[in-house]
Amino acid sequence: MAGMINQLIDVLNEQHTRCEELHGLALEKKDVIVQNNIDELQKITNLENMVISQNNRLERQRVSLTNDIAEVLGRRGQLNDLASVIEAMEGQPQQDDLREIGVKLRGILTKLKEANDLNQVLIENALDYVDYSLNVIRTSAQAELTEYPDSAGSKPNRN
Repeated sequence: MAGMINQLIDVLNEQHTRCEELHGLALEKKDVIVQNNIDELQKITNLENMVISQNNRLERQRVSLTNDIAEVLGRRGQLNDLASVIEAMEGQPQQDDLREIGVKLRGILTKLKEANDLNQVLIENALDYVDYSLNVIRTSAQAELTEYPDSAGSKPNRN
């Protein structure tokens, strides 16, 4: 049992590291979005996808370990989140380690969410600007197409 808990702690620590990497990439992405550097944005997005894939693999390990721990404790299907695992570890020496990594994970996930929310706003603003620019261009092009000189060759008429 202690071995499974230690493995779970290792997996959670590794997930925390991956989340820190994602947070760093999100901060880089903010600067790249502001600079409108599409090539660099694509590179960062590719790196993010790689880290997310690694984190998905870790998440499968975490779920498997949590299920194994629940089975040993006779609580199959009841340990669905870290809080329930921590509660189930009452009196175990690793309970404090689980609490600590839980706090660290919540902290980095909050930072990651804030950074991603800001990036989303920046991207939406950039898209709104592009949409506005395209509308201005369309309006200008339509105005040029509808202008033609009157029969005297003086001022153009607009329809």
